Amino acid sequence: MRKLLQKYKNLKYRYKLTVIMILCSLIPAAVISAYTLLRTVDMMREKEKDTLQQVVNQSMESIENKAEIYGNLLHYLAYSSDLRRIMEKQYESDYEAYLEYTETADPLLTMPQLYHEEIRGITLYASNIQVEHGSTLAPLSTAQSQQWYAQIYPQDTIQWIVRQGNPKEILAVRKFYKQEEIHALLVITLDYDKLLEPFASVLENNQGGLITDEEGNVIFSGRDMEPSLTPEKETSLIYLKEHYVCTEARAETTGWNFCFYQSQQVIDAAVANLMWGNVPVLAGCLVLIFLLGYFFSRGMVARLEQLTENMNQINLGLRQVTVVSDSKDEIGVLIRTFRRMMNEINKLISQVYEAKIHLQKTEMQALQAQINPHFLYNSLSIINWKAIEAGNDEISQVTLALSTYYRTSLNKGETMTIAANELRNIEAYLHIQLVMHDDSFQVEKQVEEKILSCSVPKLILQPLVENAIEHGLDVSEKEEKKLKISALLEGGDLVFFVEDNGAGMEEEQAESMLTYQSKGYGMRNVHDRIRLLYGEESGLKIYSKKGEGTRVEIRFPADREEHTYE
Repeated sequence: MRKLLQKYKNLKYRYKLTVIMILCSLIPAAVISAYTLLRTVDMMREKEKDTLQQVVNQSMESIENKAEIYGNLLHYLAYSSDLRRIMEKQYESDYEAYLEYTETADPLLTMPQLYHEEIRGITLYASNIQVEHGSTLAPLSTAQSQQWYAQIYPQDTIQWIVRQGNPKEILAVRKFYKQEEIHALLVITLDYDKLLEPFASVLENNQGGLITDEEGNVIFSGRDMEPSLTPEKETSLIYLKEHYVCTEARAETTGWNFCFYQSQQVIDAAVANLMWGNVPVLAGCLVLIFLLGYFFSRGMVARLEQLTENMNQINLGLRQVTVVSDSKDEIGVLIRTFRRMMNEINKLISQVYEAKIHLQKTEMQALQAQINPHFLYNSLSIINWKAIEAGNDEISQVTLALSTYYRTSLNKGETMTIAANELRNIEAYLHIQLVMHDDSFQVEKQVEEKILSCSVPKLILQPLVENAIEHGLDVSEKEEKKLKISALLEGGDLVFFVEDNGAGMEEEQAESMLTYQSKGYGMRNVHDRIRLLYGEESGLKIYSKKGEGTRVEIRFPADREEHTYE
């Protein structure tokens, strides 16, 4: 047996597939059909049960939503200062109480009835109310004398009670306590049939429904099935679970339990109809699978052999995919995926070399910018002191701004800095620009403090601000020119915005600003550096409209670690 198994493993895939096809053709179709049909029966029964569960869930959720509305209404009324005053105030005369009841209580408690057709009335029962006032106010003793009052328990603030009678009503009761004693009740009386209509309306032939409260009391019972189901059995949840297919759902707001039940014979009949309808389809599919496997196995194996040979050539260093396929089956997808993978590998190899060269050029530019920085700082310091001695504060401020600008730009040769230093750099740059432009434009900053310690590439804002001033504000004829710089955290990204209300540009021109066809270098350089450091999803985005202005967004992953670059 081991020798036979080893020989089978050593066979070529073409011969293995032939052996498998022969063995599969010998398997009795009856066994396959029986297994498939049994699986279908199980699936259909589960589907029928899921359908019943969806029905009870949907009807329960509909009633639950209504209950939440009226519960929220009770809370809203309970926190009304006017209603609180009515249930706590001791009136000096009946006339004073009548005015308060008429002008305050009646509008407050009758208005919701205009918007909710289920509401039959809203009544406040309070210990300080002496006589009934219409249907809105009544003494607490009136509620205590009614049968439903005995069902009130102290745990929950809002309680749902079904009042039996003709007609039936549902009460939503909000309790008010004083020294652990109930001193007032706010009761919404709801139409029984309208509130439970979403559940009662879904009952069809050979189906029934049951709603019970937290204590097991029957709130609703309805059915449309054989007459042998007596009222005692109809309201017994244990009996229904033993003799019917039951699905349940519990409402959190009311605490009610919803049960939907159906005869097992009805479900089996529906399953049988679907099962017998699938038998011809299953038989036809079996025949079709056998025929297709027989006629197309050679073509499938041939393409696999071509792919295997091509992979062996690539393993020897060819790095070129020669096998092709336009089919959409698994082998075709495998061939196309392999081709895309090799193209991506070749592209990444090229990009790595190009990225290294580009990074070397960028670092060289940074080195050139750092040539003898101390001489520059000392010269600017001398100019500053001379300006102070001459009493020219403006020259002193411009000199200090220029010193700050170059110190933060050079950054001791480091390519990374923190957001605080980058913003300090652009502040110095803008100070110089404002002096050069005689304060002809306004600058607005909006910076979240928590981004100041984030690590960022240096000199990413200056090219954008320079472009906004030179090509946006300078060429604009608007009287009020504005430049806004924003910095914030958005999700896990650090985002900078540079906005101006200048001349703007056409959409086509904005889209070409970051391409190598663009004449400008600064913005494209920033875009390329960020994508090189953080990946293709990071970089710049430009939004502009002719005559309205331009908005440039810089986005890359935020580094929230504490940094102290100088």
